[in-house]
Amino acid sequence: MKLFDLDGPFQRYGSMVFDILVVNILWLLLTFFSFGILSGPATTAAYSSLYTSIISEEGYMLKQFFKVFRKRFFSALIFGIFSLLLILISLFNIFMIFTESFGTIWLLPVYMFIFIEVGFISTFAYPLLAHTHGKLMEIIKTAFFLANKHLLTAILASLINAGLLYLILNVVLGAINMFIYVFFVGGIVFSINSYLISKRVLKQYDFFEGTL
Repeated sequence: MKLFDLDGPFQRYGSMVFDILVVNILWLLLTFFSFGILSGPATTAAYSSLYTSIISEEGYMLKQFFKVFRKRFFSALIFGIFSLLLILISLFNIFMIFTESFGTIWLLPVYMFIFIEVGFISTFAYPLLAHTHGKLMEIIKTAFFLANKHLLTAILASLINAGLLYLILNVVLGAINMFIYVFFVGGIVFSINSYLISKRVLKQYDFFEGTL
């Protein structure tokens, strides 16, 4: 096998890098220009397209991205907004307790539990939205069940997602030196979590469709 053959390593890995960059840029444009409102549909589409083009290698990245973005738009939009609000409320309550501005310390475990569980559910819900035909409430219930059943995977994938959110938050707050990483880190995160969740976990279950 020659290095530059159509099915050689240069072509294969070059295509992977290209797909990651393109999906990442699409995700950034949809998320930032909508002020985060479209982050849910964009994230769902990113999971589906990168799984199709990189993990299973059975489809076309752009076609799959816009297909799932359209098909899962309303479910992913509602879930994205709802989960973001829960996370922000939990973080605000945790901050208020730590600064002794409001609430009592015994409420801290409650808010921490909500924050962690919403993170776990979000981590599993987006791949589920990308690869199954279930309704939103079924997706949320299934995400809760699978995240707690496959706890190590949920923790690892959630930490990876947290790293992406930390990077974006720093850039938004003015860390210009980190701006260049925003152009590819998201695609890498979605690809890794597609392998960890979609391939290693969801594929074990009958409701997994692969591509919608």
